[in-house]
Amino acid sequence: MDVQQKLTRAFFITFALLMGVGAHYFQHNQGGSGLELAQNNMVWIFFSTLIGIGLWKISEAQKIFYSRLTIVFLIACVLFFIPVFYPNNALAEQSYTRLLGLFAGLLLFVSLQQFQFTRSHIERLLALIVLAGFLQACYSLMQDYLLPADNIFGYDVGFGRPYGIFQQPNVLASFMATTLILAGYLLQKIKNKKLQSFLLLTALLNIWVITVTVSRTAYLGLLIALLLFIPWAWQTNKKKLGVFILALSLGVGFALLKGDALGARNVDNLKEGGVRLDFYKHSLLMIKEKPLMGYGYGGFSRSYLINTAEQVKNNTSKPEIAYLTHPHNDILFWAVEGGIVPIVAILLLVISFLRLLRAFKLAHALALMALVVPIALHTQTEYPLYHSALHWLVLLVLVFYVDYESQTMQSKRFAPTFALRVFALLIPIFCAAFMVTNLYTIAKITQYERSKQPDIRLLMDIVNPLVFADRFDFHLNYFRLTMAQRLDNPEEIQQVIDWTEKTIESTPRSYFYILLYLAYRDNNQAKKAEQLLEYARYLYPLDKQLANVDKAFKPAKSTSTTVPTLSQTLPTGG
Repeated sequence: MDVQQKLTRAFFITFALLMGVGAHYFQHNQGGSGLELAQNNMVWIFFSTLIGIGLWKISEAQKIFYSRLTIVFLIACVLFFIPVFYPNNALAEQSYTRLLGLFAGLLLFVSLQQFQFTRSHIERLLALIVLAGFLQACYSLMQDYLLPADNIFGYDVGFGRPYGIFQQPNVLASFMATTLILAGYLLQKIKNKKLQSFLLLTALLNIWVITVTVSRTAYLGLLIALLLFIPWAWQTNKKKLGVFILALSLGVGFALLKGDALGARNVDNLKEGGVRLDFYKHSLLMIKEKPLMGYGYGGFSRSYLINTAEQVKNNTSKPEIAYLTHPHNDILFWAVEGGIVPIVAILLLVISFLRLLRAFKLAHALALMALVVPIALHTQTEYPLYHSALHWLVLLVLVFYVDYESQTMQSKRFAPTFALRVFALLIPIFCAAFMVTNLYTIAKITQYERSKQPDIRLLMDIVNPLVFADRFDFHLNYFRLTMAQRLDNPEEIQQVIDWTEKTIESTPRSYFYILLYLAYRDNNQAKKAEQLLEYARYLYPLDKQLANVDKAFKPAKSTSTTVPTLSQTLPTGG
């Protein structure tokens, strides 16, 4: 076996381990999105390893394979990066992680293209994605039907909707819908009877899970995908299509046997427009105000908070409860922060993908489009690509597959092999080191915030606080403030005030206002404390902690390393 074959085997083994094991990694955490969720850290370790193998493949062959879509993807990445250099980017550093994720997506796409997979290789790659869907379906059904109230996973059995490893039902449901359609597509392609049985079982379990998640986004995405998929499946093999629809019918039937699968509360949720409509309305108003350059990368949350508070004050909008990090629509998000240029990049990618479909007959083109519809639609109602690294990876593989089927690949000689090999080694090494240390941080932050008497020494063990910088700094400064109260140290209290005032300028979260209010109060700056609290309540009119902070928190008297908990002011997830 030559080096090229070994690299191909290494790629497949890594991909199989990701879909069979890594994507389902569980560790207790406090919720959130991105690297705040434990499983995403594990996915990125495998993600970076796949990139490393792909880059090494280029260096070994001294040739790079690419397509027209590769060039467009590269141009789009450049466009996405342009707003970083706008003059309104005081908070741009808050966008660096998603820009790195975008660039990593380009590298993975290029890496996939280097292996010149055979058709059987491609089908195996896609089948592994279906395997991930099957495992998540099993895990989700276990959550919904088998787990006791006091379980090791911390799943709330009274929640009524499974969320798998993703910790959010809609994110689970869009992944289930994607792997369901992919299972149906592969069923038409694959002749192996055992594999066909596995695909049908996956489809049955996936539709079962989708039904009990009561996800409007998944229902709509799956319906559109099925309508696009069925004409091609009918032309290809009517018998297989019939068995596939039978499996879906059985899955829905099994779900409905559960009495509360579509309970009154869940049906009411389906009927409501939800707060998303308010998010969209406010975001569109912001785009209207600054359509060309936006509010600056990293500035969505701060700008949205201030804009909506002003609208509530003027009685043109109703108050919202949360510090919004994303408007639940990716196009609006990029437009608010970056203006017109990122939207041009998105349009380039969409148009280029649609142009790929011209290489196929209409029915087949629609079936290929169906593969990406559930995730693509979900990006317009929430933020799955930020919530789940697995969604981003799967979307890239599916787009690569469509590109592969269109047969537009070209190649060129690529000489700088030494630099590529350095990056091929460093990217997965640095990524793995960062993710492993962040998993340790998640463990410590979770233990600290779930303790009735949190001990600051837990946080002192953390070596990589970057992802949790806000929470980490908050806890440290609240501890400093508590100790300063106990020791009657006004200089230390003033240092907490100076730090918090600066932090609030870029990150006006409610818990920082609480911290600053307490610091002002304990530093005998009563007037400043009242003015700050009034402004904080103006920004967060529905925040219960802010409503009661002047009554709830009293100076502490003891001298241990534990502090009175203020962790309830921090956002947590399931």
